[in-house]
Amino acid sequence: MSNTGFTARLAQWIAQAPRNWQADAMDQAQRAIADTIGCIIAGVDDEAVRRVRAGLGRWGGGGEASQAGTAGGVDAPWAALLNGTSAHALDFDDVLDPAASHVSAVMVPALLALGEQMDASGADLVDAYIVGVEVQECLAEAVNMTHYSRGWHTTLTLGAPSAAAACARLLRLDAQQSCHAMSIATSMAAGFKRQFGTNTKPLHAGLGAKNGILAAQMAAAGVTADPAIFEGERGFLDLMAGDGAAGFGSVLQRLDGPPAIVSPGVWLKRYPCCASTHRVVDAVIGMMQANGLAVADIVGIDTQVSEPAVRNLMYVQPRDEMQARFSMAYCVAAAALDKDLRLATFRRTAMDRSDIADFIPRVAMSPDPAQPGDMPSTTRSWATTTLHMGDGRSFTRKVVDPKGYPGNPLSEQELEAKFRDCASAQAADVAASYADWRGIASTAKIRPLCAGLRTLAKEV
Repeated sequence: MSNTGFTARLAQWIAQAPRNWQADAMDQAQRAIADTIGCIIAGVDDEAVRRVRAGLGRWGGGGEASQAGTAGGVDAPWAALLNGTSAHALDFDDVLDPAASHVSAVMVPALLALGEQMDASGADLVDAYIVGVEVQECLAEAVNMTHYSRGWHTTLTLGAPSAAAACARLLRLDAQQSCHAMSIATSMAAGFKRQFGTNTKPLHAGLGAKNGILAAQMAAAGVTADPAIFEGERGFLDLMAGDGAAGFGSVLQRLDGPPAIVSPGVWLKRYPCCASTHRVVDAVIGMMQANGLAVADIVGIDTQVSEPAVRNLMYVQPRDEMQARFSMAYCVAAAALDKDLRLATFRRTAMDRSDIADFIPRVAMSPDPAQPGDMPSTTRSWATTTLHMGDGRSFTRKVVDPKGYPGNPLSEQELEAKFRDCASAQAADVAASYADWRGIASTAKIRPLCAGLRTLAKEV
Protein backbone atom coordinates (compact mmCIF):
# COMPACT_ATOMS: atom_id res chain seq x y z
CA MET A 1 0.00 0.00 0.00
CA SER A 2 1.01 3.61 -0.47
CA ASN A 3 2.33 5.84 2.27
CA THR A 4 -0.85 7.92 2.47
CA GLY A 5 -2.85 8.02 5.69
CA PHE A 6 -5.17 5.43 7.14
CA THR A 7 -8.41 6.88 5.74
CA ALA A 8 -7.05 7.18 2.21
CA ARG A 9 -5.45 3.73 2.28
CA LEU A 10 -8.66 2.15 3.52
CA ALA A 11 -10.61 3.94 0.78
CA GLN A 12 -8.17 2.64 -1.81
CA TRP A 13 -8.85 -0.91 -0.60
CA ILE A 14 -12.63 -0.33 -0.69
CA ALA A 15 -12.45 0.68 -4.33
CA GLN A 16 -9.90 -1.86 -5.52
CA ALA A 17 -10.30 -5.05 -3.47
CA PRO A 18 -10.99 -8.06 -5.73
CA ARG A 19 -14.60 -9.23 -5.83
CA ASN A 20 -13.78 -12.94 -5.82
CA TRP A 21 -14.36 -13.66 -2.11
CA GLN A 22 -13.66 -17.11 -0.75
CA ALA A 23 -16.61 -19.46 -0.35
CA ASP A 24 -16.73 -19.27 3.45
CA ALA A 25 -16.88 -15.47 3.35
CA MET A 26 -19.81 -15.58 0.93
CA ASP A 27 -21.57 -18.15 3.07
CA GLN A 28 -21.10 -16.30 6.35
CA ALA A 29 -22.28 -13.06 4.75
CA GLN A 30 -25.44 -14.71 3.46
CA ARG A 31 -26.13 -16.23 6.89
CA ALA A 32 -25.90 -12.79 8.46
CA ILE A 33 -28.09 -11.16 5.81
CA ALA A 34 -30.82 -13.81 6.21
CA ASP A 35 -30.64 -13.46 9.99
CA THR A 36 -31.06 -9.68 9.71
CA ILE A 37 -34.08 -10.04 7.45
CA GLY A 38 -35.66 -12.23 10.12
CA CYS A 39 -35.04 -9.50 12.68
CA ILE A 40 -36.62 -6.87 10.40
CA ILE A 41 -39.69 -9.08 10.04
CA ALA A 42 -39.95 -9.66 13.79
CA GLY A 43 -39.56 -5.97 14.59
CA VAL A 44 -42.01 -4.58 12.05
CA ASP A 45 -44.71 -3.77 14.61
CA ASP A 46 -42.53 -2.92 17.58
CA GLU A 47 -43.46 0.26 19.42
CA ALA A 48 -40.30 2.07 18.33
CA VAL A 49 -40.86 1.11 14.70
CA ARG A 50 -44.49 2.23 14.76
CA ARG A 51 -43.42 5.59 16.15
CA VAL A 52 -40.62 6.02 13.61
CA ARG A 53 -43.04 5.13 10.81
CA ALA A 54 -45.47 7.75 12.10
CA GLY A 55 -42.66 10.29 12.44
CA LEU A 56 -41.61 9.78 8.84
CA GLY A 57 -45.18 10.49 7.77
CA ARG A 58 -45.39 11.20 4.06
CA TRP A 59 -41.69 11.85 3.49
CA GLY A 60 -40.03 10.02 0.64
CA GLY A 61 -43.08 8.41 -0.97
CA GLY A 62 -42.96 7.22 -4.56
CA GLY A 63 -39.41 5.91 -4.48
CA GLU A 64 -38.09 2.51 -5.50
CA ALA A 65 -37.05 1.06 -2.13
CA SER A 66 -39.14 -1.19 0.09
CA GLN A 67 -39.97 -0.20 3.63
CA ALA A 68 -41.11 -3.00 5.95
CA GLY A 69 -44.90 -2.92 6.26
CA THR A 70 -45.40 -0.07 3.76
CA ALA A 71 -47.29 -0.98 0.61
CA GLY A 72 -45.70 1.48 -1.80
CA GLY A 73 -42.10 2.28 -2.61
CA VAL A 74 -40.21 5.02 -0.77
CA ASP A 75 -36.92 6.80 -1.25
CA ALA A 76 -33.91 4.74 -0.22
CA PRO A 77 -32.80 6.77 2.84
CA TRP A 78 -36.24 6.47 4.45
CA ALA A 79 -36.48 2.75 3.72
CA ALA A 80 -33.08 2.27 5.33
CA LEU A 81 -34.08 4.36 8.35
CA LEU A 82 -37.21 2.35 9.10
CA ASN A 83 -35.78 -1.06 8.22
CA GLY A 84 -32.69 -0.42 10.32
CA THR A 85 -34.85 0.52 13.27
CA SER A 86 -36.93 -2.62 12.74
CA ALA A 87 -33.83 -4.81 12.49
CA HIS A 88 -32.56 -3.59 15.85
CA ALA A 89 -35.88 -3.06 17.64
CA LEU A 90 -35.94 -6.40 19.48
CA ASP A 91 -32.17 -6.66 20.05
CA PHE A 92 -32.22 -9.99 18.24
CA ASP A 93 -29.79 -8.84 15.53
CA ASP A 94 -26.14 -9.78 15.24
CA VAL A 95 -23.04 -8.29 16.86
CA LEU A 96 -19.50 -7.67 15.63
CA ASP A 97 -17.84 -8.23 18.97
CA PRO A 98 -14.64 -6.15 18.58
CA ALA A 99 -16.83 -3.24 17.53
CA ALA A 100 -19.43 -3.97 20.23
CA SER A 101 -21.87 -2.97 17.50
CA HIS A 102 -24.92 -4.33 15.73
CA VAL A 103 -23.18 -4.33 12.40
CA SER A 104 -25.78 -5.94 10.14
CA ALA A 105 -28.76 -3.94 11.43
CA VAL A 106 -27.05 -0.92 9.84
CA MET A 107 -25.32 -2.54 6.89
CA VAL A 108 -28.10 -4.73 5.49
CA PRO A 109 -30.90 -2.10 5.45
CA ALA A 110 -28.56 0.43 3.85
CA LEU A 111 -27.50 -1.96 1.10
CA LEU A 112 -31.00 -3.33 0.52
CA ALA A 113 -32.45 0.15 0.04
CA LEU A 114 -29.64 1.42 -2.17
CA GLY A 115 -29.38 -1.88 -4.01
CA GLU A 116 -33.11 -1.95 -4.75
CA GLN A 117 -32.90 1.61 -6.04
CA MET A 118 -30.04 0.54 -8.33
CA ASP A 119 -31.64 -2.82 -9.23
CA ALA A 120 -28.42 -4.47 -8.05
CA SER A 121 -27.65 -8.17 -8.04
CA GLY A 122 -27.47 -10.27 -4.92
CA ALA A 123 -23.79 -10.95 -5.56
CA ASP A 124 -22.99 -7.24 -5.63
CA LEU A 125 -24.91 -6.73 -2.39
CA VAL A 126 -23.00 -9.53 -0.65
CA ASP A 127 -19.70 -8.14 -1.92
CA ALA A 128 -20.52 -4.69 -0.52
CA TYR A 129 -21.63 -6.19 2.77
CA ILE A 130 -18.30 -8.04 3.19
CA VAL A 131 -16.42 -4.81 2.48
CA GLY A 132 -18.51 -2.85 4.99
CA VAL A 133 -17.93 -5.40 7.75
CA GLU A 134 -14.20 -5.29 7.07
CA VAL A 135 -14.15 -1.50 7.34
CA GLN A 136 -15.98 -1.65 10.66
CA GLU A 137 -13.54 -4.22 12.00
CA CYS A 138 -10.59 -1.98 11.07
CA LEU A 139 -12.16 0.96 12.85
CA ALA A 140 -13.04 -1.14 15.89
CA GLU A 141 -9.54 -2.52 16.32
CA ALA A 142 -8.20 1.02 16.26
CA VAL A 143 -10.59 2.72 18.71
CA ASN A 144 -12.15 0.09 20.96
CA MET A 145 -12.80 -0.62 23.72
CA THR A 146 -11.77 2.89 24.78
CA HIS A 147 -14.27 4.50 22.42
CA TYR A 148 -17.16 2.26 23.48
CA SER A 149 -16.39 2.64 27.18
CA ARG A 150 -16.64 6.41 26.88
CA GLY A 151 -20.34 5.89 26.24
CA TRP A 152 -20.48 5.97 22.45
CA HIS A 153 -22.97 3.61 20.82
CA THR A 154 -20.81 2.06 18.12
CA THR A 155 -23.83 0.80 16.15
CA LEU A 156 -24.11 4.40 14.98
CA THR A 157 -20.63 5.87 15.50
CA LEU A 158 -18.89 3.06 13.61
CA GLY A 159 -21.99 1.98 11.72
CA ALA A 160 -22.46 5.16 9.69
CA PRO A 161 -18.94 5.34 8.17
CA SER A 162 -18.76 1.59 7.55
CA ALA A 163 -22.20 1.65 5.90
CA ALA A 164 -20.96 4.55 3.79
CA ALA A 165 -18.01 2.40 2.74
CA ALA A 166 -20.33 -0.48 1.83
CA CYS A 167 -22.60 1.84 -0.17
CA ALA A 168 -19.56 3.34 -1.92
CA ARG A 169 -18.55 -0.17 -2.91
CA LEU A 170 -22.05 -0.94 -4.22
CA LEU A 171 -22.01 2.30 -6.22
CA ARG A 172 -18.52 1.40 -7.50
CA LEU A 173 -17.07 4.72 -6.40
CA ASP A 174 -13.37 5.31 -6.86
CA ALA A 175 -10.88 5.59 -4.00
CA GLN A 176 -11.18 9.36 -3.62
CA GLN A 177 -14.98 9.24 -3.58
CA SER A 178 -14.94 6.35 -1.11
CA CYS A 179 -12.65 8.38 1.14
CA HIS A 180 -15.06 11.31 1.01
CA ALA A 181 -18.04 9.01 1.68
CA MET A 182 -16.55 7.71 4.93
CA SER A 183 -15.43 11.18 5.94
CA ILE A 184 -18.87 12.69 5.29
CA ALA A 185 -20.44 9.92 7.35
CA THR A 186 -18.33 10.73 10.41
CA SER A 187 -20.15 14.07 10.56
CA MET A 188 -23.39 12.08 10.90
CA ALA A 189 -22.04 9.56 13.41
CA ALA A 190 -22.99 10.00 17.05
CA GLY A 191 -25.19 8.04 19.44
CA PHE A 192 -24.97 7.77 23.21
CA LYS A 193 -25.37 4.56 25.21
CA ARG A 194 -27.59 6.49 27.62
CA GLN A 195 -30.30 5.78 25.05
CA PHE A 196 -30.27 2.05 25.89
CA GLY A 197 -33.74 1.01 26.96
CA THR A 198 -35.46 3.74 24.91
CA ASN A 199 -36.94 3.93 21.40
CA THR A 200 -33.88 5.86 20.26
CA LYS A 201 -31.56 2.91 20.80
CA PRO A 202 -32.94 0.95 17.80
CA LEU A 203 -33.36 4.23 15.91
CA HIS A 204 -29.54 4.48 16.02
CA ALA A 205 -29.32 1.52 13.62
CA GLY A 206 -31.77 3.18 11.26
CA LEU A 207 -29.87 6.45 11.40
CA GLY A 208 -26.60 4.65 10.64
CA ALA A 209 -28.17 2.98 7.59
CA LYS A 210 -29.73 6.21 6.30
CA ASN A 211 -26.53 8.18 6.87
CA GLY A 212 -24.43 5.61 5.05
CA ILE A 213 -26.58 6.00 1.95
CA LEU A 214 -26.59 9.80 2.14
CA ALA A 215 -22.82 10.00 2.61
CA ALA A 216 -22.09 7.72 -0.35
CA GLN A 217 -24.55 9.54 -2.61
CA MET A 218 -23.08 12.91 -1.62
CA ALA A 219 -19.59 11.66 -2.40
CA ALA A 220 -20.82 10.34 -5.74
CA ALA A 221 -22.18 13.81 -6.48
CA GLY A 222 -18.79 15.38 -5.77
CA VAL A 223 -19.21 16.56 -2.19
CA THR A 224 -15.75 16.68 -0.59
CA ALA A 225 -14.62 15.99 2.96
CA ASP A 226 -11.41 15.81 4.98
CA PRO A 227 -9.22 12.95 3.65
CA ALA A 228 -7.73 12.04 7.05
CA ILE A 229 -10.85 12.19 9.19
CA PHE A 230 -10.13 9.13 11.28
CA GLU A 231 -6.47 9.71 12.14
CA GLY A 232 -6.03 13.48 11.87
CA GLU A 233 -5.85 16.09 14.61
CA ARG A 234 -9.38 16.67 15.92
CA GLY A 235 -10.43 13.66 13.88
CA PHE A 236 -12.40 10.60 14.95
CA LEU A 237 -9.66 8.92 17.01
CA ASP A 238 -8.58 12.14 18.68
CA LEU A 239 -12.05 13.33 19.65
CA MET A 240 -13.91 10.07 20.28
CA ALA A 241 -11.33 7.63 21.65
CA GLY A 242 -8.20 9.42 22.80
CA ASP A 243 -4.79 8.24 23.93
CA GLY A 244 -5.97 4.94 25.41
CA ALA A 245 -6.93 3.51 22.03
CA ALA A 246 -4.64 1.30 19.95
CA GLY A 247 -4.71 3.65 16.97
CA PHE A 248 -4.33 2.96 13.27
CA GLY A 249 -0.64 2.05 13.07
CA SER A 250 -0.94 -1.63 12.17
CA VAL A 251 -4.66 -2.09 11.66
CA LEU A 252 -4.60 -2.31 7.88
CA GLN A 253 -2.38 -5.39 8.03
CA ARG A 254 -5.57 -7.36 8.62
CA LEU A 255 -6.63 -6.62 5.01
CA ASP A 256 -4.05 -9.21 3.90
CA GLY A 257 -5.71 -11.95 5.95
CA PRO A 258 -9.16 -13.56 6.12
CA PRO A 259 -12.03 -11.06 5.81
CA ALA A 260 -13.69 -9.96 9.03
CA ILE A 261 -16.92 -11.78 8.19
CA VAL A 262 -14.86 -14.98 8.60
CA SER A 263 -12.42 -13.89 11.33
CA PRO A 264 -13.46 -12.75 13.86
CA GLY A 265 -16.91 -13.30 12.35
CA VAL A 266 -20.27 -12.01 13.51
CA TRP A 267 -22.31 -13.20 16.47
CA LEU A 268 -25.80 -14.33 15.36
CA LYS A 269 -27.79 -13.99 18.56
CA ARG A 270 -29.64 -16.86 20.20
CA TYR A 271 -31.68 -14.63 22.51
CA PRO A 272 -33.64 -11.42 21.75
CA CYS A 273 -31.93 -9.20 24.33
CA CYS A 274 -28.69 -7.34 25.00
CA ALA A 275 -25.66 -9.45 24.08
CA SER A 276 -24.13 -8.60 27.47
CA THR A 277 -26.58 -11.06 29.07
CA HIS A 278 -25.99 -14.03 26.79
CA ARG A 279 -22.98 -15.63 28.45
CA VAL A 280 -24.74 -15.58 31.81
CA VAL A 281 -28.00 -16.90 30.38
CA ASP A 282 -26.14 -19.79 28.73
CA ALA A 283 -24.36 -20.53 32.01
CA VAL A 284 -27.57 -20.56 34.07
CA ILE A 285 -29.49 -22.77 31.65
CA GLY A 286 -26.50 -25.06 31.13
CA MET A 287 -25.80 -25.59 34.84
CA MET A 288 -29.46 -26.22 35.64
CA GLN A 289 -29.78 -28.81 32.89
CA ALA A 290 -26.44 -30.51 33.56
CA ASN A 291 -27.08 -30.88 37.27
CA GLY A 292 -30.83 -31.41 37.30
CA LEU A 293 -31.39 -28.28 39.40
CA ALA A 294 -34.86 -27.03 40.26
CA VAL A 295 -35.46 -23.31 40.09
CA ALA A 296 -37.19 -23.39 43.50
CA ASP A 297 -33.94 -24.54 45.12
CA ILE A 298 -31.86 -21.61 43.79
CA VAL A 299 -31.47 -18.98 46.50
CA GLY A 300 -29.07 -16.71 44.65
CA ILE A 301 -27.21 -16.16 41.39
CA ASP A 302 -23.99 -14.14 41.31
CA THR A 303 -22.37 -13.17 38.08
CA GLN A 304 -19.23 -11.26 37.15
CA VAL A 305 -19.14 -9.65 33.71
CA SER A 306 -17.06 -7.03 31.97
CA GLU A 307 -17.25 -3.41 33.04
CA PRO A 308 -18.93 -2.35 29.76
CA ALA A 309 -21.52 -5.10 30.23
CA VAL A 310 -22.41 -3.79 33.68
CA ARG A 311 -22.89 -0.32 32.22
CA ASN A 312 -25.03 -1.65 29.38
CA LEU A 313 -27.37 -3.50 31.75
CA MET A 314 -28.62 -0.45 33.59
CA TYR A 315 -32.06 -1.68 34.63
CA VAL A 316 -32.69 -3.94 37.65
CA GLN A 317 -36.46 -3.56 37.81
CA PRO A 318 -37.44 -2.89 34.18
CA ARG A 319 -40.58 -0.88 33.55
CA ASP A 320 -41.19 -1.89 29.93
CA GLU A 321 -40.17 -4.40 27.29
CA MET A 322 -37.20 -2.40 26.05
CA GLN A 323 -35.75 -1.97 29.53
CA ALA A 324 -36.21 -5.71 30.14
CA ARG A 325 -33.77 -6.44 27.30
CA PHE A 326 -31.17 -4.41 29.22
CA SER A 327 -31.77 -5.99 32.61
CA MET A 328 -29.48 -8.80 33.72
CA ALA A 329 -31.81 -9.60 36.61
CA TYR A 330 -34.87 -9.91 34.39
CA CYS A 331 -33.13 -11.99 31.69
CA VAL A 332 -31.58 -14.36 34.24
CA ALA A 333 -34.83 -14.75 36.17
CA ALA A 334 -36.77 -15.56 33.00
CA ALA A 335 -34.06 -17.95 31.80
CA ALA A 336 -33.96 -19.81 35.12
CA LEU A 337 -37.73 -20.20 35.13
CA ASP A 338 -38.29 -21.02 31.46
CA LYS A 339 -34.92 -22.55 30.41
CA ASP A 340 -34.93 -20.21 27.41
CA LEU A 341 -35.45 -16.62 26.31
CA ARG A 342 -37.87 -16.12 23.43
CA LEU A 343 -39.50 -13.21 21.69
CA ALA A 344 -42.49 -13.76 23.97
CA THR A 345 -40.24 -13.30 27.03
CA PHE A 346 -40.05 -9.59 26.27
CA ARG A 347 -43.75 -8.89 25.89
CA ARG A 348 -45.87 -7.19 28.51
CA THR A 349 -47.63 -10.41 29.52
CA ALA A 350 -44.31 -12.00 30.49
CA MET A 351 -43.13 -8.93 32.36
CA ASP A 352 -46.23 -9.03 34.53
CA ARG A 353 -45.49 -12.57 35.75
CA SER A 354 -45.21 -12.75 39.53
CA ASP A 355 -42.69 -15.64 39.44
CA ILE A 356 -40.20 -13.50 37.47
CA ALA A 357 -40.73 -10.55 39.81
CA ASP A 358 -40.14 -12.80 42.82
CA PHE A 359 -36.91 -14.21 41.36
CA ILE A 360 -35.30 -10.90 40.29
CA PRO A 361 -33.96 -10.05 43.80
CA ARG A 362 -31.96 -13.29 43.80
CA VAL A 363 -29.76 -12.08 40.91
CA ALA A 364 -26.59 -10.04 41.60
CA MET A 365 -24.21 -8.63 38.99
CA SER A 366 -20.76 -7.14 39.53
CA PRO A 367 -17.88 -5.99 37.31
CA ASP A 368 -14.98 -8.35 36.79
CA PRO A 369 -11.78 -6.43 37.64
CA ALA A 370 -9.91 -8.52 35.08
CA GLN A 371 -12.08 -7.01 32.33
CA PRO A 372 -11.70 -3.21 32.49
CA GLY A 373 -13.46 -0.92 30.09
CA ASP A 374 -10.31 -0.13 28.12
CA MET A 375 -9.45 -3.72 27.18
CA PRO A 376 -8.27 -4.10 23.57
CA SER A 377 -11.16 -4.91 21.24
CA THR A 378 -9.46 -8.13 20.14
CA THR A 379 -9.52 -9.54 23.72
CA ARG A 380 -12.56 -11.74 24.15
CA SER A 381 -14.84 -11.15 27.10
CA TRP A 382 -16.25 -13.79 29.42
CA ALA A 383 -18.75 -14.16 32.23
CA THR A 384 -18.44 -16.18 35.45
CA THR A 385 -21.71 -17.24 37.03
CA THR A 386 -22.39 -19.03 40.32
CA LEU A 387 -25.66 -20.64 41.38
CA HIS A 388 -26.21 -20.85 45.15
CA MET A 389 -28.56 -23.60 46.31
CA GLY A 390 -30.69 -23.74 49.42
CA ASP A 391 -28.89 -26.90 50.62
CA GLY A 392 -25.51 -25.13 50.65
CA ARG A 393 -24.20 -26.40 47.33
CA SER A 394 -22.94 -24.02 44.64
CA PHE A 395 -22.21 -24.42 40.94
CA THR A 396 -19.95 -22.15 38.87
CA ARG A 397 -19.47 -21.86 35.12
CA LYS A 398 -17.35 -19.53 32.99
CA VAL A 399 -18.63 -18.85 29.46
CA VAL A 400 -16.46 -17.29 26.78
CA ASP A 401 -18.31 -18.28 23.59
CA PRO A 402 -22.09 -18.16 24.09
CA LYS A 403 -24.43 -19.90 21.68
CA GLY A 404 -24.45 -18.06 18.35
CA TYR A 405 -20.93 -16.68 18.81
CA PRO A 406 -18.53 -17.41 15.91
CA GLY A 407 -16.81 -20.05 18.06
CA ASN A 408 -20.15 -21.66 18.97
CA PRO A 409 -22.35 -20.88 15.95
CA LEU A 410 -26.01 -21.48 15.34
CA SER A 411 -26.49 -24.56 13.19
CA GLU A 412 -28.26 -24.24 9.86
CA GLN A 413 -31.35 -25.75 11.47
CA GLU A 414 -31.20 -23.27 14.37
CA LEU A 415 -30.73 -20.33 12.02
CA GLU A 416 -33.76 -21.28 9.94
CA ALA A 417 -35.80 -21.96 13.08
CA LYS A 418 -34.97 -18.47 14.33
CA PHE A 419 -36.08 -16.95 11.02
CA ARG A 420 -39.34 -18.88 11.11
CA ASP A 421 -39.96 -17.81 14.69
CA CYS A 422 -39.40 -14.19 13.65
CA ALA A 423 -41.92 -14.69 10.83
CA SER A 424 -44.42 -16.76 12.79
CA ALA A 425 -47.10 -14.04 12.86
CA GLN A 426 -46.79 -13.34 9.14
CA ALA A 427 -48.22 -15.09 6.09
CA ALA A 428 -46.70 -18.46 5.25
CA ASP A 429 -44.80 -17.16 2.23
CA VAL A 430 -42.80 -14.80 4.45
CA ALA A 431 -41.31 -17.70 6.41
CA ALA A 432 -40.84 -19.59 3.15
CA SER A 433 -38.68 -16.74 1.81
CA TYR A 434 -35.84 -17.85 4.10
CA ALA A 435 -34.22 -19.97 1.39
CA ASP A 436 -34.12 -17.04 -1.01
CA TRP A 437 -32.53 -14.70 1.54
CA ARG A 438 -30.10 -17.43 2.63
CA GLY A 439 -28.91 -17.76 -0.97
CA ILE A 440 -29.17 -14.11 -1.98
CA ALA A 441 -25.81 -14.14 -3.78
CA SER A 442 -27.39 -16.19 -6.58
CA THR A 443 -30.24 -13.69 -7.08
CA ALA A 444 -29.85 -11.84 -10.37
CA LYS A 445 -31.86 -8.80 -9.21
CA ILE A 446 -32.85 -8.12 -5.61
CA ARG A 447 -35.94 -5.99 -6.30
CA PRO A 448 -38.49 -8.83 -6.31
CA LEU A 449 -37.06 -10.22 -3.07
CA CYS A 450 -37.05 -6.83 -1.35
CA ALA A 451 -40.62 -6.16 -2.44
CA GLY A 452 -41.74 -8.94 -0.10
CA LEU A 453 -40.98 -6.63 2.82
CA ARG A 454 -43.85 -4.38 1.71
CA THR A 455 -46.37 -7.13 2.43
CA LEU A 456 -45.49 -7.53 6.11
CA ALA A 457 -48.42 -7.13 8.46
CA LYS A 458 -47.86 -4.26 10.87
CA GLU A 459 -50.34 -5.41 13.50
CA VAL A 460 -48.99 -8.77 14.61
